[in-house]
Amino acid sequence: MRKLSGDRKSLRRFRKKRRDDLLYVLARVAVLLFRALPLPLGIKIGGLLGRVGYYLLPRERHRALEHLDIAFSGEMSRTERRRIAGRCFENLGKNAVELVNFPRLEKDLDRRITLEGREFLDETLARGRGILWITGHLGNWELMACYMAALGYPFRVVAREIYDERMNRLLLGFRKEAAVRVILRDSPAAARQMLKALKNGEVIGMLIDQDTQVKGVMADFFGRKANTPAGAATLARRRAIPVLAGFIHRTSDRSHRIVIHPPLEITETDDVDRDIVANTERFNRVLEHEIREDPEGWVWMHRRWMREAAYQPAGEGADTQV
Repeated sequence: MRKLSGDRKSLRRFRKKRRDDLLYVLARVAVLLFRALPLPLGIKIGGLLGRVGYYLLPRERHRALEHLDIAFSGEMSRTERRRIAGRCFENLGKNAVELVNFPRLEKDLDRRITLEGREFLDETLARGRGILWITGHLGNWELMACYMAALGYPFRVVAREIYDERMNRLLLGFRKEAAVRVILRDSPAAARQMLKALKNGEVIGMLIDQDTQVKGVMADFFGRKANTPAGAATLARRRAIPVLAGFIHRTSDRSHRIVIHPPLEITETDDVDRDIVANTERFNRVLEHEIREDPEGWVWMHRRWMREAAYQPAGEGADTQV
């Protein structure tokens, strides 16, 4: 019996390795292809491939439709929710093409991207305490980081490692080409690197819209409780770090709009745990507003509401990672 169980595990590992090898080879081929194609054509093809993925990935498609039903049931028809889900997949395909082509995009970023609220960023940076920049997987969030780095802002992003080391190196390579510095979320040195960067007056970009393995709080999001990373709220509350919310929206195949909100108010009372929940929910409200403005741009296939039961409060000992 043990031998049979061991054989099954070995077979699963073998199949997973073969799948990962194939995905990596396909990714490298896709990079070469999309860097050779004219950029407008490549973006259109990326969108088409994203639409194909909508039909070929039933689990992700059903999950996206389920989450759109949670967020917009009673507000829009099922036909409209299906349209948004399909466009969400298309947007991801376009995002990937733009990321691998950032060296070409960099030449005319000012024509492709408009930036609203830059004064909030400049005024807050001038205080010298660093900035926590909260955002979500909305629009081409990778391009937003690339653009802010290209403008010369001291920008770092907190990101998790991809399970396949080869794919991780590939993604980190794209970010490095765009001068985006990365703090790997699962690194033992992550918290220390973040605190040092903030002390040096840098901007730390943090994605707060997914249920991850880091400590979080159950916070309202589209009328449901969602486990939300508490790192940004914890750092802001404990160390008086200003928080800005910034998001990017695709306005066409060739253009984007970045919106930066004024510094967010941080609640500070004698109840630290309650403050962290209150601040996290304030962050979620800003994110929800931006998603409602651009529902096609968000990653609806992520299991956002998978934990609506018990959770571990953040408090003073909360993990500062996101």
